[in-house]
Amino acid sequence: MTKQQKTALNMAKFIQAQTLLLLEKLNELDLDTEADMCERLHEDAEQLFRTLAVRLDDFQEDL
Repeated sequence: MTKQQKTALNMAKFIQAQTLLLLEKLNELDLDTEADMCERLHEDAEQLFRTLAVRLDDFQEDL
């Protein structure tokens, strides 16, 4: 995996982690609408990370 690919994967993982932290804070503040939005954002971040991980792994195997 190239440095750029690792960076992209790390960024996706970071976004996933940060959206989870934000979701926890929004729940603590009883901001239900915003928490729902953040939950969808977190789910998208999880999907992005998984997709990137598979795609970059497949890319590596093709080399």
